[in-house]
Amino acid sequence: MSWEISKNLTLMSAGVCATCAAVSAQAGDFASSMQFEAGYASDFFVNLRGGLARGDRHLANLDVVATLDMQELWDIRGLTLFVYGQSNAGGGLSERFVGDSFDVSNIDAPAASRFLELGAAWEFGDDGEHGVRVGLLDLNTEFDVSAPRNLYVNGAFGMGQELGQSGEHGPSSYPTTSLGVSLNLQVAPQWHWLNGVFDGVPGDPHRPKATTVQLHHDDGLLLISELQRLSAGRVEKLAFGVWGYTRATEHLAGSAHNQGWYVSADSRLGPLDEVRPWRTSLRIGHAEQSVNDHDWSLTTALNYDLARPVGREQSFGVGAVWIKTSAALRDSEDVDDYETALELTWRVTVSDWLVLQPDVQYIINPGSQRSLSNAVVLGLRFEIVAPTFQW
Repeated sequence: MSWEISKNLTLMSAGVCATCAAVSAQAGDFASSMQFEAGYASDFFVNLRGGLARGDRHLANLDVVATLDMQELWDIRGLTLFVYGQSNAGGGLSERFVGDSFDVSNIDAPAASRFLELGAAWEFGDDGEHGVRVGLLDLNTEFDVSAPRNLYVNGAFGMGQELGQSGEHGPSSYPTTSLGVSLNLQVAPQWHWLNGVFDGVPGDPHRPKATTVQLHHDDGLLLISELQRLSAGRVEKLAFGVWGYTRATEHLAGSAHNQGWYVSADSRLGPLDEVRPWRTSLRIGHAEQSVNDHDWSLTTALNYDLARPVGREQSFGVGAVWIKTSAALRDSEDVDDYETALELTWRVTVSDWLVLQPDVQYIINPGSQRSLSNAVVLGLRFEIVAPTFQW
C-alpha cells in the first residue's frame, strides 16, 4: 500500500483554510477551535578552515502548523487534529564543506516542501494525564527530547547520534517521517512511560524529497520506549529509553537486529528557592556496533538563561558531542576512533517576532576521516515568528 501527500505548502495552507470555512458553516462555536502558527528560520554558515573545503551555505526552513480542537468544535473530549507542513531551501552544508557526521545545522535537509506530521492526538484520563498520537509522526517530538539541548544549532544536540543514524532511511524524524502511534501514560506522580511503534523505513529512500507513505512487509517496525521523571526540583527531567528494529539490518559486519539505549538528565543549578539561570544536560547512548558506523555517543551542555526583561530573553550555551567509531567501520576503512563537535552559541530575542543566534562550532575529526583536518564553522541564525491566529 502506498500513497502520496501533496508537497506544495501553499496548497496545503489553502486546503486547511477551505476545510476551516466548510466546518465553520456547520458549527457556530468554531471561532475558538482552530489555531494556526508559522515560523521561518534561516542559517548562514561559513566553513572557515578544515573539513572538505572552505565555503559558505545559506539554509532556510519554513514551518506551518494548524491544529483543530475537536472538543471545542464537536464536544469530543481531548481530541485534537494536527497538520505540520515544512519547506526547506539550501542544504548540503555538512556534505559539501565540513564532512562531519552530525549536521552542523539542524535544518540542513534536501530542498523540498513536505509534511512532517499529520494526524490526531487524544488526551484521556481524569485530568488528561495520558495521551495517544497516531498518524504521520516525528519521533523526536516526544522521545529523546531535552529543553537545554534544544538551544543548540548542531543536529547532534537533538536526537542522539546513535539513534539518528539508525534505519535504512533513518528513524521517523526530520526531515522524513513515517506512520506511527505513540502512547504516553502517567504511571505515577512525576513519572511518564512513553511507547511508540513506527514504520521501519520512513518515506521512499529513492525519493527523499517526496512526502511518501509506503507500508511494506519487509520494512519492519521501529519500537521505542522511554521512562521519564519530570520535576520542578534540581533534576528537571530524567529519561531512560530503549529502541530496536524488528527487521535485521545489513551492514559492514553482516546482518543483525539494530537496537540501542540512552540515558539523559536535564538539571538546574543553584538553590531551589532562588532564580536558577544555569541549566545542564548530560546524555549517553549506545547502539549495536556491528550494524552502525558509531556505537557510543556522549552529549553535554551548559546553558545560562536570562529571563528578563520579559519578551527579550537571552540564552548562552557551550556544548560538546563525542561519538565513538564502531569496530565494524574501523575494520573496513582507515578512520579515526572518534569524532567531536564543540559549539558556542548565543540566542537573543530581539523583538516579539525576531530571534537572532550567532554560533561558532569546532569539529574535531570530521567524519572520523584521518585525511580531514579539524573544521571551524561560523554562522548566524535568525528566526521570524508569525503571530498565532485562532478561529
